[in-house]
Amino acid sequence: MDFNRSDLQRMLHDSAERFVNEHYSLEHRRSLRAVQDGLDTAGWETFAELGWLAILVPEELGGLSGCMADVSTLAEVLGSRCVTDPFISSGVIAPTILSGASTSQEDLLGEIVGGTARVALAHDEPNERYAYSQPRATMLAASGDGYTLSGQKMMVLDAPSATHVIVTATGPSGAALVLIPMDAAGITTDAYALYDGSRAADIHFDGTSVAAEAVLADGDAASALLSLALDRARVTALAQAVGSMEAELDICSAYLKEREQFGQPIGKFQSLQHIMAEMFVETHQARSILYYALSRLDGGYSPDECAKAVSLAALRVSQAAQLVSRQAIQLHGGYGVTDEYEVSHHYRRQFILEKTLGDMDYFTRRLSSL
Repeated sequence: MDFNRSDLQRMLHDSAERFVNEHYSLEHRRSLRAVQDGLDTAGWETFAELGWLAILVPEELGGLSGCMADVSTLAEVLGSRCVTDPFISSGVIAPTILSGASTSQEDLLGEIVGGTARVALAHDEPNERYAYSQPRATMLAASGDGYTLSGQKMMVLDAPSATHVIVTATGPSGAALVLIPMDAAGITTDAYALYDGSRAADIHFDGTSVAAEAVLADGDAASALLSLALDRARVTALAQAVGSMEAELDICSAYLKEREQFGQPIGKFQSLQHIMAEMFVETHQARSILYYALSRLDGGYSPDECAKAVSLAALRVSQAAQLVSRQAIQLHGGYGVTDEYEVSHHYRRQFILEKTLGDMDYFTRRLSSL
């Protein structure tokens, strides 16, 4: 795999960098806390206008037929400014599942590409932790010409701003992926903000009616489609973490040059240079293992090989992100934990990314099982 960016990827990176740097200032991100669903509506419209939501949608369904390397290029830029808009949910997970659905979802994919629809994934349930291969307690039961859905989902990322939700359930044929509009009867939600300012919700389904064509996949096909979508989402989160780490390097380098103590910039102190050197090495190792995972996802490797690569990458990037974000705060001293300084936002964002769709304990167990 050629890890040099293509001309299109360079254009994507440059245009994304210009927009993100201009639009997602620290003050703007802080202002989004007052928005009920946390969505930057104007920013999301630009996501659609620039074609970012069409990257993983097949060309025959109105998309760009891009690859995960393209997604990673964009995700790194989003991570550099701690952008919490629902790109992973609506730009990665939803297109992957909807494109592979057994029933045509071309209309909804068109709405996602146009920025008018946003789709969240509801999988986690009470009293469990990262149970991605276990049967769901949420039940899909046959009813007349369709089905009814009953159960509870916990911490559904990006649900407060979603127009639809893809629900994992246990149906007549085993595992099932079901598409539900968020305004359907029988749905109640409890929304809340997370540590980094992103949003999630707990959702309760009480006999929600489901049309037959809303069952996107069932049985082994549903499990395989979910696994692919989750691994793509994990790599996207890892790319955001790498972008965040590289931004922290720039922020800390600038701070060490301008902050003076004992009549000289603190960057001249050797102990702080050692910290910066360690952060630099960790960040570049994280980028290298990210490339390894991308080479597997885009290289046509088996699901087990992809799962192994993603798990290895998640472990290494998570370790690096913890070190880099904590040392960035250490270099800033007491300023580093205040809301007025960028590094505190990167720390919080990386903390959430590390817990998204599996933490280090989960990936250690997953790796040992492959």
